[in-house]
Amino acid sequence: MKIDCLMGTYGRYDLVCEALACFLQQTRLADATLLIHNQHPIPLRFDHPRVRIVNERPPQGSLRHIRKRMLELADPEAEFIHWIDDDDLYLPWHLEDCLENIVGNPAWKPARSWVSQRNTEYSLGDNVFEGSWIFRAEVAKQAPLDTHTLYTDHPLHQQLIETGGLATTDLGGRTSYIYRWDTGTEHVSGYGGAADEAMQSRNLDSWREHSTDFRLGGRLAAADMTGRWQQFLNGTRHLTSGKDWESNRRRLGL
Repeated sequence: MKIDCLMGTYGRYDLVCEALACFLQQTRLADATLLIHNQHPIPLRFDHPRVRIVNERPPQGSLRHIRKRMLELADPEAEFIHWIDDDDLYLPWHLEDCLENIVGNPAWKPARSWVSQRNTEYSLGDNVFEGSWIFRAEVAKQAPLDTHTLYTDHPLHQQLIETGGLATTDLGGRTSYIYRWDTGTEHVSGYGGAADEAMQSRNLDSWREHSTDFRLGGRLAAADMTGRWQQFLNGTRHLTSGKDWESNRRRLGL
């Protein structure tokens, strides 16, 4: 099974280094590749057989058009697609969970995921966080863009929810996706409403104007995630069973 992970970014050097490390630590790395779609004028660089970088100007329009462009750049031989959010974290068994649980469904996500505030305060809850989904490639590539015009991501997510194409599994405290908030970085979702395509596009422009996380030269290096994983273990110790917490600790090698 081949899964192509697609990560969009606007420079965001430190965040990409962490997301890159998350990808390279995956237990199913042999089944995966990563495309980094960098829309910042300063190019990013990284030499690894499973990582490709495309440095180019972003397409006109809202986030759905950027997602569409990444689908166009995806590996045509990939059976599955996973959009990776550069500002979130993926525990090493995330792709393993995705590939083992999607079975014959068009899409899958963990029913519950972690939410991290400031990398130290954690909660576990139901959500529809787009960064946790895996899709069958043909489903993602054939999905129309012109539905759910007030939805600020690719409408594929809403289409699958409405048609029952999304499968979920409650993995409890072993769930592998961490949505991060309030880490000192800008979120597009913090720029207000989504009344129409033009407003969504303006919000993206504002987000880019406030993005300062870039590095001259742009040569990436996978971050040391030891500290982040220790923060995760410290913040979740009393939020799940001792068995699940110990399993997470052991699988993180800490």
